[in-house]
Amino acid sequence: MYKLNISKCIVQKRREKGITQEKLAEYLGVTKASVSKWESGLSYPDILMLPELATYFNVSVDELLGYSPQLTSEDIKKLYNQLSHDFAVKPFEEVREQCEQIIKKYYSCFPLLLAMIQLFLNHAVLTPEAETKKAMLL
Repeated sequence: MYKLNISKCIVQKRREKGITQEKLAEYLGVTKASVSKWESGLSYPDILMLPELATYFNVSVDELLGYSPQLTSEDIKKLYNQLSHDFAVKPFEEVREQCEQIIKKYYSCFPLLLAMIQLFLNHAVLTPEAETKKAMLL
C-alpha cells in the first residue's frame, strides 16, 4: 500500500526555509498544533490546502506528497532503447501493441508517456499503412 510522505516533506521544506511551525501555521491560517500533527504524521493537511503548501515551498503537489513516477529515468531510457531496436527488427504493429500495453501499465508515469510520444514520432515513418502513420502523427 502507498504511504504518504508528506510529513517528512513538510518538516524538510520548513527547515530549509528557516521558519518555525508557528510561522507556517500563521501563513496557512491554521494552528501550530495542526502543523505539529502534520509533521509527526498524526494527521494530514486538508486536501484543499495542498496547492497552497506546495506553492509556499515552491514544489509540486506530487513532490509534497512524496510521489514519484513508477519508473526511474534509467528504466525509461532502457525501455526506449529496447523498443527503438524492436521497431527496427520486428513488425511495426507488434511493437506498437507492446508500446500500448506498457502505456496502459504505467499510465500515470508522465516521463514515460513523454518518451513514448517521442518514440512514436521517431518511428511513425516505419508503418506501412498511411492511416496509421497519420494517426500517430496527429
